[in-house]
Amino acid sequence: MNQVKIHNNISEVGKELWDSLTENNIFMCYAWLKTFEETTNNPPLPYYITILDDEKIIAASVCYFDNKKEKSQFIDNVLLGRFKDFKWIKNLTFLPAVMCGSKRGYGTHFLFSQEIKKYEIIELQDQLLDIIENIAVKLNASIYFSNIMNNELSLMQLLTKRGYYKTISLPLNYIDINWSSFQDYKKYVSKEHPSMKKTISREINKNRKSGVVIRQLQCVEEDWKRLFDLLEMNHQKYNSSLFNLKPNYFLKLKENYGDNAIIFVAVKDSDILGVSVELRKDKVDVIASLGIDHNSSQKDLTYFNIVFYEPIKKVHEYGIEKIYGGNAFYRMKNRRGYKTAETYIFYKPNYKLRNYIIKVWFSIHYLWMKRKFSYLKNF
Repeated sequence: MNQVKIHNNISEVGKELWDSLTENNIFMCYAWLKTFEETTNNPPLPYYITILDDEKIIAASVCYFDNKKEKSQFIDNVLLGRFKDFKWIKNLTFLPAVMCGSKRGYGTHFLFSQEIKKYEIIELQDQLLDIIENIAVKLNASIYFSNIMNNELSLMQLLTKRGYYKTISLPLNYIDINWSSFQDYKKYVSKEHPSMKKTISREINKNRKSGVVIRQLQCVEEDWKRLFDLLEMNHQKYNSSLFNLKPNYFLKLKENYGDNAIIFVAVKDSDILGVSVELRKDKVDVIASLGIDHNSSQKDLTYFNIVFYEPIKKVHEYGIEKIYGGNAFYRMKNRRGYKTAETYIFYKPNYKLRNYIIKVWFSIHYLWMKRKFSYLKNF
């Protein structure tokens, strides 16, 4: 008979046992979950759910308890959007809630051993969802799944069957590596955007002529504080929420990921004015963090070079087949070869009396988001 164990610290779970299920799921792998625990200010309480057969994990998931006290919450930001700034709606929230899936990322929400059969996966999905719903009942909280993609159709069907409400979340940028060299990449991009071949060359040359050198940083011990300051600076420029990382972020990132944390820095006159963090697992790469000193870099186009061109130059060296590039700047990234994938939120309120209101709001929100991103070709 299967055994269920729930932990509140990823260190209580064996790294090899957990990662035997994660494949190329970067934000569900042991290294990311541990990094999130160790580097996030006031992290929400995690529940690492494991189902074991003879001491071997055959299914797993992670969920977090999001309470009302935290000032910035993903689900309220996405579901309320600009409305959350109105006085009459200011106190409206979809919290408290048990959030299922990794924080600050995307990927499959339930993990399964490759050795189990399809019918067993269906049974284990039901079991994992039962456990999550029991946790939510004990906490008197709603439940939501964020950033579900079409590669989890069976999970979406199960959630719909169980009465979860569905809406569209922020699209995800990604690029498949369909070229053998950087010159071929420029040709690939120019098929849909003919002017981009010259634009890319101009942006690279301007950055170089400005005296900027982009290189990979192997050791962070000497520069971790400057790197952290760049992340915080960039966050404050584009966000109204508090920056929620601890200064030890880069030290823990390298400690937990090793060579799979690829850090590019932009250096000018011995000063680091930009940093980009890529996390790698198997053949998948994620642009996880970015920091630019916009005052120092001015118009030298460091952003384009450190986020797009330098990582793309290295894909074959690292054996990368796909890069995920976050959920913003869609037009800019589309012009540089990125496509978008739909992602969804599934939500189940803790009070049945809220069902009608949630149903109406999710219907409106779905249509609103569909219209908002209608300009994306593959959305």
